[in-house]
Amino acid sequence: SGKRLLARVAPFATMLRGVSHPHRLAILYILSHEPAWPEYIGRFLPIRQNLIAHHLKEMCEAGWLNKYTEGRHRMYAVKKNVFKHLWKFLPQQ
Repeated sequence: SGKRLLARVAPFATMLRGVSHPHRLAILYILSHEPAWPEYIGRFLPIRQNLIAHHLKEMCEAGWLNKYTEGRHRMYAVKKNVFKHLWKFLPQQ
């Protein structure tokens, strides 16, 4: 039924919302190469640090990123197998 289908895709819709902004896609691209701290990410994006922090928070909540502390820095990294999980719900072609 339609309700079951919507319930099945809802977690994936939430996840995709986490990267549905150009700045978030750019952050994902940067972090796909190596973990980084917000100040480093800011070198590549023409936005204020508080907006970078906002986007990182949204991406963590949507399941794209892990955050951890390394020394005095808050580091962010793309979750392992995040893309595999995302495409798991599509039928194999």
